[in-house]
Amino acid sequence: MTCLRLCLILAFSASLASAVPAIAQAPPTPPAGAGAPGGGRGGGRGGPAPAPTNLKVLPKTTTGDQVRALMRTFTGALGVECEYCHAQNPETKRNDPPSDANPMKDNARLMIKMTDAINASYVTQLANQKDPVVPVTCGTCHRGEAHPSVFVPPPQQRPGGSPGGPPPGPPPAK
Repeated sequence: MTCLRLCLILAFSASLASAVPAIAQAPPTPPAGAGAPGGGRGGGRGGPAPAPTNLKVLPKTTTGDQVRALMRTFTGALGVECEYCHAQNPETKRNDPPSDANPMKDNARLMIKMTDAINASYVTQLANQKDPVVPVTCGTCHRGEAHPSVFVPPPQQRPGGSPGGPPPGPPPAK
């Protein structure tokens, strides 16, 4: 893996990791005169995003804008669009975020719990290492793919440049 590619992966992972703790904080107080929640699709389009409903994994104090930002990191990490996890409302033909009709949404919730558990139970134990600890994120495995590909390690190079097989023997006697 090239240094540039590794740096990009680490930068993406760090940005995703910073998004998860941010949603667990208390929601900011809206400025005086801010638009009412529920302005259409929200998130910068006519006011703040509507307050989320049906939160089962994310903290109940998570705001609509925080959920929208986190969902953007998920779609980027998996290379998918919102429809991948969210069912469509049959009447409006738009995504219905509170609906649990799409089974991928339950898979996503399970994966969020998994990465949280890995980071809380295992990654934190690496804190005494010399290098900074990078948390596990969706992008750690998915790397922009909805279904992560199976890792196949490259063949090992043996001394003398030959891949695989037994190492070369001693030089012939003269």
